[in-house]
Amino acid sequence: MKKFMMCFVGAALMLSLAACTPTTKKQNTAGDKVDMGEVETQAPGGAFDKVPDPTAESVDVVSIFSGNEDATGLKKTMTEVKELDAQSLVDKLIEEGVLEDGTKVLSFEVTGGSDDAEAGPGSEKEASTEASEKIGTLDLSQVPSSGSTGDDLMLGAVGNTFIENFELDKLKLLVNGENYSGGHFEHGDDDYLEYYSMKK
Repeated sequence: MKKFMMCFVGAALMLSLAACTPTTKKQNTAGDKVDMGEVETQAPGGAFDKVPDPTAESVDVVSIFSGNEDATGLKKTMTEVKELDAQSLVDKLIEEGVLEDGTKVLSFEVTGGSDDAEAGPGSEKEASTEASEKIGTLDLSQVPSSGSTGDDLMLGAVGNTFIENFELDKLKLLVNGENYSGGHFEHGDDDYLEYYSMKK
């Protein structure tokens, strides 16, 4: 009786293992061609997405800051530009009403922020704070002046837009090669725009 039970359990085990083994799928044959332009892939969450078009023009997504409706703070909008450069950001700031029509970038350069500088405890050479900061210098052809709150919003919008998109620590704003000077703000050689959120 024990031998019979052992044989029965062994046979049941063999059948269950045979039923659980994966089967091989048929390989695509020459007659089963699939047009890759029509293939859809299922994205997480169940939505279907078309395969991206490799010939589509690439764009950069940028953040543009401007004053909110009641001029008490800044709002951020995301938009696309063909190429991330200073003039394309200035053009978007003009569209948002931050800068005036005809504003041109005379120059834009980024200094500092090298990733290969050694710093931290135990390093042989300590990087100076200024050398490790990534600083942008933006020279514009014109900047509007519209009172202390308007100037503050304009400076915040320009500063935040360039700091966020170019990953800067701070931005030096020049107008026709001179330090920024508005109706209520006058920048010196050591004055920079830093990222901030103006909320009252």
